[in-house]
Amino acid sequence: MVHFRYTAILLKQLVFIIICIALTQNLFCQNELKDATGTWLVISGNNSIAKKWRIPTVGVIRAYNLAETTEFGFFRTGLTYAPNAKYNFTLGAAYLDTQPFDHDEFETLTTQVWTYQEFCNSTKLYNSKVSQRFRLEQRWISKPTEDIFNLRLRYRLQFTKDLSEHLYIKVFDEPFLDFEQANINQNRFYLGLGRRITKNLNVEIGYMKNHVGPNNFDRIRMVFLFKTTLYKKAKDNFVNVN
Repeated sequence: MVHFRYTAILLKQLVFIIICIALTQNLFCQNELKDATGTWLVISGNNSIAKKWRIPTVGVIRAYNLAETTEFGFFRTGLTYAPNAKYNFTLGAAYLDTQPFDHDEFETLTTQVWTYQEFCNSTKLYNSKVSQRFRLEQRWISKPTEDIFNLRLRYRLQFTKDLSEHLYIKVFDEPFLDFEQANINQNRFYLGLGRRITKNLNVEIGYMKNHVGPNNFDRIRMVFLFKTTLYKKAKDNFVNVN
């Protein structure tokens, strides 16, 4: 009962802080749509198909001005090999489409098709976990006026700490290295609170600061994490690094 009350209080405080940030940003930035606080919805699943193999499925919908207009849609999948609980390797593909802030119908629609290679590892420290993710992305980008190829490397360092049996906090930072420009042209910082609903389902909510070139954006990030087992007698070697 004490843990439940503690969890409820923390959840209410975090939601209140996020709402205050969102309302404040929108109040002062209504004339600049790109400066308004937006939303970032993630649905991420790991589907085990054998003892050491699984299929990741990740969908993202990004919107600005508190979900009034969709800015970005993304889906990725692949095949993951997890030899143990600490390491996994993924080969995959992704598709996304995006619109600039002041777009006119589909005249400025940009689409991307990716292939990627990913390596993840995690280390437990008492009631905490430190995770790293390295991802190399090959991107074919189709813009209204040109088609380009881009190679990009991403590195994410993530810290997760249990507050109780069901509640945890998560912090991560992820810089993007663009090989064409030879610099870090994007960075994502996230701080959020997570709740384990069942053994196979987690939900999270938090604040993300996304720097892209000279611009930076405020996002309320909401996440649904799930896992499924598609074979019998599966043992849980799932590493939740999302």
